[in-house]
Amino acid sequence: MNIEIHKPELEQRVREGIQSGRFHGVDELLTKALDALSEEDAAGETVTRSEAGFDKAKARQAVARIREIRKGVRLDLQGMSIRELAHLGHRY
Repeated sequence: MNIEIHKPELEQRVREGIQSGRFHGVDELLTKALDALSEEDAAGETVTRSEAGFDKAKARQAVARIREIRKGVRLDLQGMSIRELAHLGHRY
């Protein structure tokens, strides 16, 4: 298979990659480039799938429920800082 590069800048990048020793040849360069594209595509699919399963209405309901539950929660530190309270807990 013959592959033609029509952009001189791209051809220069390929030559530099091989001459610098980063790649041992065009085959290795193409393999790594295509692997990187595949990984990028796979990462994009993961985001798309997780977004597809996200329900904004349910998220809003969950946030509202958490806020409602927190309304009755009060923490009386009796003048102590959180750090002092944590230190006190480590003594036991």
